[in-house]
Amino acid sequence: MQRYVVILLLFLTTISSAMADTTDDLIQRVDSIMDNISQIYGKKQARIDFYKNMAEKSRKPETLLSAYDKLYDEYFVFQFDSAMVYVDKAIQLADRIGDKYHHDKSRIEKASLLAVGGLYGEAMGLLGEIDSVKLDEELRFTYTITHYYVYSYWADYCHDNIYSPRYRERADSYLKQAVAMLRPTDLYYDFFWGEYYIYVERNDRRALQHYFKTLKTVPVESRWYAMASYAIANNYSANNDNRKYEEYMLRACISDLLNCTRENLAMQDLAMYLFKKGDDNILLAERYINFAMDDAKNYNNRLRIIEISQKLPIIVSTYREKLSSQNNTMRFALLGVSILFVFVVVLLYFYSRQNRLLARHRHELSENNNLLSSLNDRLNTLNSRLLDTNSRRERLAKLYIDLCAKYIDRLSKFETLVKRKIKVGQVNDLLNTASSSRLSEEDAATFMNSFDTAFLDLYPSFVDEFNALLRADEQIVPPHKGRLTTELRIYALIRLGVKESSEIAALLFYTPRTIYNYRSTIKSRAINRETFECDVEQLCRVIHS
Repeated sequence: MQRYVVILLLFLTTISSAMADTTDDLIQRVDSIMDNISQIYGKKQARIDFYKNMAEKSRKPETLLSAYDKLYDEYFVFQFDSAMVYVDKAIQLADRIGDKYHHDKSRIEKASLLAVGGLYGEAMGLLGEIDSVKLDEELRFTYTITHYYVYSYWADYCHDNIYSPRYRERADSYLKQAVAMLRPTDLYYDFFWGEYYIYVERNDRRALQHYFKTLKTVPVESRWYAMASYAIANNYSANNDNRKYEEYMLRACISDLLNCTRENLAMQDLAMYLFKKGDDNILLAERYINFAMDDAKNYNNRLRIIEISQKLPIIVSTYREKLSSQNNTMRFALLGVSILFVFVVVLLYFYSRQNRLLARHRHELSENNNLLSSLNDRLNTLNSRLLDTNSRRERLAKLYIDLCAKYIDRLSKFETLVKRKIKVGQVNDLLNTASSSRLSEEDAATFMNSFDTAFLDLYPSFVDEFNALLRADEQIVPPHKGRLTTELRIYALIRLGVKESSEIAALLFYTPRTIYNYRSTIKSRAINRETFECDVEQLCRVIHS
C-alpha cells in the first residue's frame, strides 16, 4: 500500500509542478513531501540495496565497477561517508585491473566529493594527479567542470576580499573551458550555459533563458532541476523580486526532497528567508531549519552542520520569544475570562501544549550544541595530527638537506684533491684513491642510516606491522633500535612504491639477483605468500603520533 502512496505522490507532484501558481500551494507541497519523506527514502534505500547485492554477488571487475559507480551516484548527495567508501573501492579495483578510464573517472568523482566536504586542497591535489591531455572527451569535460565546482565552493567558503575573488576568477576560467566542450544534446547543456552567463558574462536575462530551458527538459526529481531552480531564485533575489525568489526556492526544495538530496542549500536559505519575512513565518522557518540540520547530520557534512548551527539559534531564539509572548498573552487572558470555565480549560490546554513544544525544541537545541562540541573536539584532534605531520615533514626536509650538503661538501673536497693530484703529476695515486671502496662503503652506510632514520620517523610502526605478516617463528628483529635490516629495507622500498628488483638493487648497492633471492626468502616466511607483497603495500596507512 505504501508503494502505491509514494508512486501517486510523485506522480501528482510532477504533474502539478506547472500548475502551482501561488507560494501557498508550493509550501503545502513541501510540507506534504516532508511528511512522507520516509517513504521516499525507502525507495532510495531499495535502489542502494539492489546495487549492494549486485556488488556482493558478482566477481567480474566490470560488473563491480558498474555497481560501485551506481552506489557512488546514489550516495553522492545522500551520505558523504558511504559515497567515499564506494569511490575508493572503484579506485582500488580500477588500479588493480589497469582500467585507465575508471582510474581517472573515479579520481575525478572523489575530488568532487572532497570539495563537497570542504576538503578543497585535497580535491585539487587529487585532480593534479590526473593527466588531462590523455582523457577522453567526456572525462575531460567532467575534469574541467569539477575544477569549476572546487574553486566555486572554495570562493564561497572564503567569502572575503582577498582569496574569494582569486578562486572565483579561476572558477570562471574553468567554466569557460567547460562550456566550450558542451554539445546541445547534453542533458546539462542549458544549465552550464546559464552558469556561464551568470558568473562570466553577468547577463541575467540570458542566464534565465537557459535555466528555464533546463526546467523544461529535466524531470522535477532530478538534481539539475533543483540546481536550476535554485539559480533562478538567486537571480530573482539579486533583482529584488522576492515573490519569484520564494517561488523558485520552494521549487528547488521540492526537487531536492524528491531526489533525496541531503547536501543542499535551498532548505536552509528558504528557512532564513521566511524567518526574515515576518513573525507569521517563524514556525515554518523553524521546521525547515531543523529539517536542514537533520539532513546535514545524516549526510555527515561538517561544514554544512556548522553553517546551519550558526543560523539555528537565531531562529530558535526568536521562536522562543514568540512562544514567551504568546504565553504572557495567555496568562492575561486567563485572568480576564476566569469566570468562563470552558475557555479556561481550552487556554490551559494550549498553554501546556506549547510548553511541551518548547521543551522539545530545547532538547533538540541541546543535542545540536553537543554535536557542535563533538565536532570541535574532532577538529582539534585533526589539527594536532596535522601539526605532528608537519613536524615530521620538517625533520625529513632537514635530513634531506643535511645529506645533500654532506655529499656536496664531499664532492667539492674530492674535486680539490683531483686538481691537486693532477697538478703534481700524482695520477697513479689519484687512481688508487678513486678505486678505493672505502668511500663508496662510507657513502652507502651514510645513505642506509639516513634512509632508516627517515623511513622509521615517517612509519614508526612499520617493523611491527611487517612482522605481523610473517609466521611467529620467522619474524625479523633489527639488531639496533632505529635501524633496519637489509630485508626490512627492501620491503620498506616496496612500501614506498619501488617494486622492481633492479631499482631496489641500485638504491641498496646490491645486484638484482641478490634482491630477488632476499624477496623469495622472505616471501617463503609469510603467512600468506600469494598476497604478501600487496599486503606490505597496504601497511602503515595510518601515521601514528
